Amino acid sequence: MSKPKSTKTKKAAVSTVKTKSIKSAKPNGKHPQEPSIAMKAGLAAVAAMPPTLPKETKLLLIIKLLTRPEGATIEDMVAVTGWQKHTLRAALSHALVKKRSYQIVSDKPQGGQRLYKIVGDAHD
Repeated sequence: MSKPKSTKTKKAAVSTVKTKSIKSAKPNGKHPQEPSIAMKAGLAAVAAMPPTLPKETKLLLIIKLLTRPEGATIEDMVAVTGWQKHTLRAALSHALVKKRSYQIVSDKPQGGQRLYKIVGDAHD
């Protein structure tokens, strides 16, 4: 005769690993969020620095060209920005006129190229 099968299931041996509790490190007995002397010196040095000028973007370059007394052509703006002509026209109509409220006029002298100029101030 064969042995009857046991109805007991084997339980997997579970090992427990004891871990030591990790205490938060407090350098020199100070509170962890308190800045160190070196950090305070660095913050003082940053505060003493002159303020930085705003970054000169391609859109600011276009505004500089358009505020010149003679204005600017599309080719002038392409040379400065490297953008395509349709991108420049979109920047003129959307970014400058609609978003920044500049008044831009275009003029085409007889036999010449179309010139764009900013007239007045923006209503920012």
